[in-house]
Amino acid sequence: MLSLSKLENGLIDAMAKAREVGPADADGAVEPKYTTSDVAGFYADAVVNYVKDAEIMMLYGPFMYPNPSGTPPLLPDVAAMTQTVAIQTADVGKAALQGAFQSSFEAGDPAMAIVTAGIIAYAATLTFWQGAYIPLYTATGVTAMALPPIFVPVLLGGLAGMEEVDCAKIMAAVIHASFKASIFNGVGTTLLLGVGPVLGQMLL
Repeated sequence: MLSLSKLENGLIDAMAKAREVGPADADGAVEPKYTTSDVAGFYADAVVNYVKDAEIMMLYGPFMYPNPSGTPPLLPDVAAMTQTVAIQTADVGKAALQGAFQSSFEAGDPAMAIVTAGIIAYAATLTFWQGAYIPLYTATGVTAMALPPIFVPVLLGGLAGMEEVDCAKIMAAVIHASFKASIFNGVGTTLLLGVGPVLGQMLL
């Protein structure tokens, strides 16, 4: 399941790495230890690693499969409705998400509007889900982010002199709320090869 604390820790770590500097040169000057691309990757890693724990329920069916004789009537696979399936495509949109963070940093985008668009696009890549213990339970479809992440509170916190850790926690809360409000719609298949709709499922 999605863990707010895991996301908080990932973003706190990313922010800390962004401040690291390399060894001083002969004049005592220092340069950032990591490039903008590196730092964008740390932020993207924090989000992707958090999303890798996402699950949905196999609801609402019914998941119909032919009876053992192979002739009608179709029978409902009622056991499927107690199953959860976990995301399998969390890494698919990682490069694009990193690109969104990098573009935001390089553009001096204080409200992180580019990141907002990038996270919405990333959510749409969450298309395939599979049972962790029984892989034959699957769901394929589309995830839509109903509540876009708006990062103005992070900006306002920074302007008010808020500690970096607290800014990271606000950022995590914004992202977490958006993923928890995301909705999956698609088609599920079951252990008994039943097929049916998986509709209106929020991420767990």
